[in-house]
Amino acid sequence: TLAETLQKVFATATAKDFRRRSLEDKKNGVNYHTLANGDGKVIGCVVTSDVQARVAYAFLEAVEALVRPANVDVRSVKKILQQKADFFSDPKNDKFTAINQSLNEVTEVMRDNMDKVLQRGERIDNIHGKSEDLVNQAQTFQSKAEELKKKLCWRNAKLTIMVVVGVGVLILIIVMLACNPNFSKCS
Repeated sequence: TLAETLQKVFATATAKDFRRRSLEDKKNGVNYHTLANGDGKVIGCVVTSDVQARVAYAFLEAVEALVRPANVDVRSVKKILQQKADFFSDPKNDKFTAINQSLNEVTEVMRDNMDKVLQRGERIDNIHGKSEDLVNQAQTFQSKAEELKKKLCWRNAKLTIMVVVGVGVLILIIVMLACNPNFSKCS
């Protein structure tokens, strides 16, 4: 039983030295922690294996202060022991766990922020690539538009020249018809 095992653990503790000792019982899923105060008293506790050793020793140190006087009756401090056990069993009262939990939360927020920054960077890279493509397309469009403008100007100039020549030829034909081809009637 646990009580028998705890008695064996107490038997191995040296009461004359201030010393902490822990034994792990994997079979039962518990750990035994003892604290010798150097005055000949050894106190101990049995905790499940998920309880941190520092929490168990903090409990033992709080209890050791209660049983330090030589004439104390352990049975009379039962209520106080229960209060201490309840206090140290509550994870909210473990400052290290609370700090660790806060640290984990901050770490998670920072990871989320880093993911968002990376996604934003990817979006900026995509937008940058698209803007470069748009600049290239705009330059291509502008050069083709200038080329088309030159073609249209030449076509317009040719058409204007053809119209002027055509009108000139037409006027010449009309004048020649009216004045004979050798201009004998018009002199």
